[in-house]
Amino acid sequence: MNTDETLWEGMLRGDQDMFLSLYERYYHALLFIGLKEIKDAQLVKDTIQQLFLYLWEKRQTIQRANNVKSYLVTSFLRKLTADWKKSGKVSNLQVVYSQYDEDTAPTPEEALIKKDEQQQQFRHLADYINELPSRQKELLYLKYYEGLEYEEIVQQTGLTLRTVYNKIHEALKKLRLDVVNTGHSHSASV
Repeated sequence: MNTDETLWEGMLRGDQDMFLSLYERYYHALLFIGLKEIKDAQLVKDTIQQLFLYLWEKRQTIQRANNVKSYLVTSFLRKLTADWKKSGKVSNLQVVYSQYDEDTAPTPEEALIKKDEQQQQFRHLADYINELPSRQKELLYLKYYEGLEYEEIVQQTGLTLRTVYNKIHEALKKLRLDVVNTGHSHSASV
């Protein structure tokens, strides 16, 4: 399994597969972070797309990232803040992205709150995953928890490569819809 740094370096060299792997690795994390901050799912998704499009277009001038995750999250939240302001809505996101900045050490209280929020997100995600059919759950487990490549999953399960791709894609699509629908139901009360 490629490290974040390997994928980042591959993207800088123009390797589309590594770029897409980086996108797939961080799409859901950025979606969860964005939806936690604002309840506008379309704006969050658009901002993720625009961030990665920008990275790809500017890959020849972008510097090496010391911490890829922190770079992506911080860049995403800065862009989300700017996009949110442009939409004419009031936001306090400027405060939020500093907690993800690699140069900023959170206070013990902030770290505890962040850990609690992450655990809550994981519980929600686990609930959504538990609602999936057992085969989809198994494949997600093998892909994202065990870290297996698609070909390794094929060998382990005896399924065809097409079936593995399709089942994982269906599961991720269902999870994405569940998260977006949850975001919409919360936005009505905000």
